[in-house]
Formats: sequence, structure tokens, C-alpha cells
Amino acid sequence: MRPHMADPAPHDSALASLVSAAIPSNVAAGVSYRLGRMLVEGEASVAFLGQRCAPEGDCPVVVKLFLPSFVRDSAEAAMLALHKDAARLGRLGARVPPSPFVVRSLDVGTVALPDRGGTLDLPWLAAERVHGGAEGVTLVERVARCLEWGGYAFDPARAARAIDCIARGLAAMHDEGVIHRDFRPGKVLCCGFGHEEIFKVGGFGIARPSSLSRRFGGLTVGAPGYAAPELAGDLGKPGEMGVRDIGPWTDVFGFACVVYYLLTGEPYFLPPSDDDGPAALAGLAVGSRRRSITDTSGLSPEIGDREAACRAIDEALAWGTSPKREERPLGPRALAATLLPWLRLDARRARPAPRRLEAVLATGSSSPPPDETWQWIAPHGPRGDRVLRYVSWDGDGHCLAATDRGLSFWNGMVWRDAPLEGLPDPAGIRFVRRVAPGRWLVGGDAATFAVYTAEGVSEVVRGADPSVRFDLFSGDLDDLAVFVGVVGDGAPALYALAGRRWLKPLPLDGVAALSSIARVGDALWLIAGRTTDRQGFVATYAPLEWDVSRVATPPVRAFLRCAGHPDRQVGVAAGADGVLVWYERSPAEGDAGPARAASVETVAGGMDLSAAAVDVMGRGWVAGAGRILVRDPETHLASPWRVAWTDSAWSVPIVSMFADVGLVIALTANGGVIEGRAP
Repeated sequence: MRPHMADPAPHDSALASLVSAAIPSNVAAGVSYRLGRMLVEGEASVAFLGQRCAPEGDCPVVVKLFLPSFVRDSAEAAMLALHKDAARLGRLGARVPPSPFVVRSLDVGTVALPDRGGTLDLPWLAAERVHGGAEGVTLVERVARCLEWGGYAFDPARAARAIDCIARGLAAMHDEGVIHRDFRPGKVLCCGFGHEEIFKVGGFGIARPSSLSRRFGGLTVGAPGYAAPELAGDLGKPGEMGVRDIGPWTDVFGFACVVYYLLTGEPYFLPPSDDDGPAALAGLAVGSRRRSITDTSGLSPEIGDREAACRAIDEALAWGTSPKREERPLGPRALAATLLPWLRLDARRARPAPRRLEAVLATGSSSPPPDETWQWIAPHGPRGDRVLRYVSWDGDGHCLAATDRGLSFWNGMVWRDAPLEGLPDPAGIRFVRRVAPGRWLVGGDAATFAVYTAEGVSEVVRGADPSVRFDLFSGDLDDLAVFVGVVGDGAPALYALAGRRWLKPLPLDGVAALSSIARVGDALWLIAGRTTDRQGFVATYAPLEWDVSRVATPPVRAFLRCAGHPDRQVGVAAGADGVLVWYERSPAEGDAGPARAASVETVAGGMDLSAAAVDVMGRGWVAGAGRILVRDPETHLASPWRVAWTDSAWSVPIVSMFADVGLVIALTANGGVIEGRAP
């Protein structure tokens, strides 16, 4: 759903009058949706970029309206579908934390539009706005860029991530009784990069409760080449589908076709000639012949060179697209479980392909500087009821925070209290850290931590020594992870976990406390804090080498936050009095090579820096009370840091930031939210 101006059909030109209009919410007092640019959409609806305007602040959304021509023909069916669909998806989005794999439905209602001398009530649906970053917002865009930049579609690790996300998203919808019915690559929205990448099921133009079978005014349900055979014709009475024939297996058919597309860059069902239309594709879908992934030129060699894997994937996709629905997997999880073992080759952390990273850097380098054309808003004002202590971001700009009154979740619109059931010691939360899409590590006291998801606590891990409390965590539990542990009032020590096995702890003599830790390479971390003689402390830590190398810094009280981007091998440690350490390596040197630069820098004004972030471009961000500063990549000026945003009214320090290409989100200690977006 790439934003661009739409040219509405002549009979729907009245839609243009809605630009800049404010539509009141039907469910929340004082809330409205202000419409902006019109986007191209499907044959039944059109979408607008918009803003949700509420007493707590404004946030960007997408508002979808059914087309007037469609509503005139099928008003009753449109309203029935929208309300039942939105109610179920609304329940899904209301979970805390919500599933990150489904585009969240926010609100639903109708708006009156002048029509033929009277008025026409157009149903509308408001949904979260997904920020695509440098690689595009739809799966179509991301696969196209992958082919353009590297010559192949998704590699095994990226394909596994996409399949897992999509399967979880479809399954979450099915658990609420909603069948998508129009699932295809354009309905998958994407955000993040590398290990932060998330794939979300969206585009609910004709998604409907499984109990609703009626078709809308002759509208074709499902895209040719992706629609299951049971969607292609009248299976019940004229104008209706057989209710018992439509179910999760219907979306499994489209899911299998999408998997073929993300692996190869081509549609699964390819008609014999360009002149063949939808009927030919429907004929292929009901036939027994299926293409192999090896029949394409876009298949990654990492997959194509493994004959057994290709054969197994072909068999799984044929199973998922069986013409007879009773012969397909019952749900998307079953199909994903068959595919993933052939794509997850290694549990170790895999860095994105160099050509992909280079292409993203080249694309992102043309983005406007944040102090020139970016737009800044405050989606949420400060909260007076709690203080944020630990914050961890997911790849979609949502976050889980431990506060002095429990866990809270920022869903891009509002703060919601998160449940504590299942946590081994809710009062002993020392850290929260995102470890995978929709998965956080929560814990600390008694060397105990838990894996926390939208479904609840899925795993509790207890260390061998309950006298240790873990204050910080960074890394991957199944690969290489680092904990900062403390016994009583003693000095902190670094505890590394390699392949789920503990390495020998490394004590930090002379260090009073560590305040932050960030991964800056495959096996390298940046750590920050203060020493026992009350001086700032910054060092690098290589757990596999059992080595800590301190960075020389001027005397400051402490370094408060550090951040890094391991794919870019860049990090920043931010401290008191405006002093910071900028750390980076040459990507070609790897973790074993010498640092290209570990420069000590000072920002103008000497403000205390309490937050830091690094985006995939290698652009650094630091912040304090009422100010955000940015350092562009490859900057070698005497004063490389520039003010990106400032507002003296925000007097509480910013304590956490999320940064992507074209998007920055900052949180203050009392829960205020500042968001900046490039045009």
C-alpha cells in the first residue's frame, strides 16, 4: 500500500471532498479521524492517510472507506461485513500486548456523503499505519527490491521469518473467527530491517466472519492466482458461498501461494500466455499440476542448491494448494511447521546480505535531513501516574515498558497496562528486552527471567545462582546473549550465554554500576555506566574472548545510555554534560578487526544525554530533556551533532528512542511520546 495520490472514478469523485474532513469516532468520546491524502485501493474501497485526534495526542492512521458505487449496490451487506469483521479484529487488537502480526483495527463507523440529491452513509474502518522504512511497506515492494538489489528473492533466514510472522497473523485472525478470503502479497505489510523485520497481515477489504457467506453485489472474492477454488464459483445458492466450504483452509491456499512468491518472486500459478485471463488461473488452481520453486530464476541459491529442501518445499506448497479443501492443512500453523525446518538452517545470528545492506544505505542516503522537512507530533502527552524504568521496542515502533507500577505497552496510540500473570516475580522486574517479533524477555531478580508474548508467559528460565540479580540483557538466547549480573551491593559482572550454555562470568572491578548495554557486532557489545570513583565508564565487551576494553573518556558523572546497530557495526554511548562516545567498525573488518573510530564528542550546550538510538543507515540519535539530536552517517565535521527537534515545554528527560529510516519515536520518563516522520 505505497502512498500515492489516487484518481477516483467519476462516479466516486465526491470522495475528494472528504480530504481534511474530521470523522468523529463512534466508540470514543472526543476522538476523531482527520483525513489526508487519498490512496489507491481495491475495487470495493479506498484508503486515506489520516490522523487520530484525541485528548491525549494525535497519531497517524489509515482510514478505509467503502466506495459509494459499491455501497449503493450492497449497503446492507457492506455494513454487516464491516461491523462483524471490525468487532472480531478489534478484540484481537485490544489484547495487551496485541499480536504484532496483524494490522491493528482501531475504530469503525459511517460518514455521510452527499449523493444524488441526498446522502449516503459510507462505512469506514480506521487501522494502524505501518511504516515501511527503506525497503517498502508491502511484501510486493520488498520482494521486488530484493530481486533488484541481489538478483534473488528472500534468502532462507528471511523467508523463515516472513512465513512464521504470516502464519501467526493468519492464525490469530482465525482464532477470532475471521477468514481473510483475499490473501495475496499486496495484503502483507512490512516494517523494520534485518532482525527487526516484521510481516503483518492486513488489507481486510473483504475479510469476513466465517459465518457470513454472502457475496457483495457480484464482487469477485479473492485475487486470481491466489484465491482458493471454493472462492471461484457459486458453491451454494446463487449469489452465495457455501458456509461450510469456507474456513482457515481457504486462507491456507493463498498463504501457500504467497510463500511461493516470496521464495521466487513469481506467482505460483502462471498462465500459458499473457493473453490468458482469470479463468485460466482458476483452471490451474483446480488442476493437479504445480510449479516447482526450481522452475524460477529468482530462487535463492542457498535454497536451490539443496535438492532435498526444494523437494520438501514443493510438496508442502502442493499440499497447501490442494484443489480439495479437505486435503489441505487445517490452518496456517500446520503449513508453516512443514516449511520452516527446511529454511531455518542455523540458529546463529545471520547478518543481512551485504548487497541488501548497501542498497538500503544508498536508498536511505537520499532521505531529507531530519531538521529540514520532518514533521513532529506528540501522540501522547506525559502521564502523571507512573515512571518508565526499562523500555524495549519491537520493529513496528511499539514497545513494552517496565514502570514503577507494573508493565505497560505502547501500541502507537495509547498506553495499556500489560498483564503480569505467569511472571515468576512481578515485583522483581529489572529489565525488559525484545528478543523476537512480539516476544520479550522480562525478569531480573534471583537470576530468573521469562519469555513474555501476546499469549502470555511461554518460558521461565532460572539461573544456577539465585543470589544473582540480572539488571540488563542484550542478545539472542539461542545464539549469544549477555546479562549484567550483581550480587547484593557488589560490583557488576558480565554473564554470557552461548548456545544456551553459560560462560564464565567476567567481574568488572572498579565499576560501580552499568546503566546500559547494546550489541554493536555479531559478538561485540558496548557497555556504559560509572566507576566506583564516580566517573563515566564506556567499554567494549567481547564475550567469546572474555575481554573488556575500556574507552578513554573525559571526566563526567556517568554514561547513561548506549545503543547500537549490529548490522552496521555502529554504536553510541550517551552521557552527562553532553559527552558521548561514537563507535564504529568497517563492515569488511568484522568483529576481529580494529575499530575504525571510537571518537569522544560533545554536543553544544552540555545537556545531560539520557537516551540513544542508531538506525539502519548508521544515523545516530541522542536526546535529553526537550531536545533530540542527530548525527548523519559518514559525518566527519568538528561538530557532527545537529538539533532535530526541541521544545522547552518538555522538561522531563527522554529515556528511550526508536529509530528507523524516516521514523523516530522518543519516550520521556513520565510516558510522553514524541514522534518524527520524514515526508
